[in-house]
Amino acid sequence: MPLMTQNAVVALKAESVEGTAETLTAAEAILVYNPVFTPGIERHERYPVRGDLSTMNRISGRRQATLSFSVEIKGSGAAGTAPEFGPALLGCKMKETVVESTSVAYAPCSSGDDSYTLALYEDGVCYTLWGARGTFNIDLNVGQAGMINFTFTGADFSVTDATLLSGMSYDSTVPPAFLSASLAVHGYSAICEALNLDIGNEVALRGSVNAGSGYLSAFIPKRMPKGSLDPEMVLVATEDFFGDWRSGTEGALTATIGVTAGNICTITAPKLAYREVSLADRNSIRTLGINFDLNGNSGDDELVLTFT
Repeated sequence: MPLMTQNAVVALKAESVEGTAETLTAAEAILVYNPVFTPGIERHERYPVRGDLSTMNRISGRRQATLSFSVEIKGSGAAGTAPEFGPALLGCKMKETVVESTSVAYAPCSSGDDSYTLALYEDGVCYTLWGARGTFNIDLNVGQAGMINFTFTGADFSVTDATLLSGMSYDSTVPPAFLSASLAVHGYSAICEALNLDIGNEVALRGSVNAGSGYLSAFIPKRMPKGSLDPEMVLVATEDFFGDWRSGTEGALTATIGVTAGNICTITAPKLAYREVSLADRNSIRTLGINFDLNGNSGDDELVLTFT
C-alpha cells in the first residue's frame, strides 16, 4: 500500500538534555499544514591515485535535517491560555509571558532557550530530528487566516517505522480572517492587502567530534527581524513614506487578528524602519512595495505576539 502524505502528525517537545532526543506522544502534537522533512548527510569524495580512473565509495560525514510546517494564527479560545503552537514559538528563541485569564505574549529572548525534538509521523514512518531550534515568518493576507511558517534545523535525524500517533486532541478554535485589523505603521492607517513579518533567526549548528552526527545541537547566534507590506501611495502631506525612508525614521507597527476574546492576536513592533521603498501597481492603483527592518526598543522586543 502507498504511504499517504495527508495521514500525518507533527509533534515537538523541549529537550531535558541539550541535543538528546525526547520521546514524543499525542500530547505534544500540533495542527499543521504542509510538513516537509529534509535530511542531509555530507558525503566526502575519495579519489586517490591507484593506477586507474575508477571511483571509490564516499565517506559519510556529518548529518543534519530540517522540518518545516505552517500553523494557523489563532488563540486557544480562552484568554490567558497559550495557543496550541506555543512550543513551536518557544523553539524559535521566543519567551512566553502568561497573565492568568488575560493574555499570553511571545517576545524574542537572548538566552535561556531550549533545544527541541520534532517528528513527522507519516502513515507508518516516523521522521525525527533533535537538538533543533528554528525560525519563523508570518504571512497575513486580507480576508484569509494568518499563517506562521516554521523551519527547524536539527543536529541529527532518524527515519524509522512507527505507528502513527493516536488520541490527539487538537484545539478546535476556528482561526479569524485578517480583517478589521487596525493596521497602523508609523502611526498611519495604511491601506494594504498583505503584511509579512520574519523573525529572521540565524540557525547554526554546533560541531562536535564527540557527537555521532558531528553536531551537538542547533543554536541561534543572532536574529535580523524584517518584513514587507504593500500600502497604497498617498500624498506626501498625508504620509511621507519616502521621507521616512530617506531619514531612517523609526516608528511603531501594530496589527490585530480577530475580534473575539480568546481568539485575538495583536502584533506589535516598536521600531520599524523602511529599508526599501519602490513603486508598484494594484488594479491600476499606485501602491508601494516596502521592505522594512524591525529594530529593538528596550531590548528583546522587536516583534511581539500577544494572544488575548
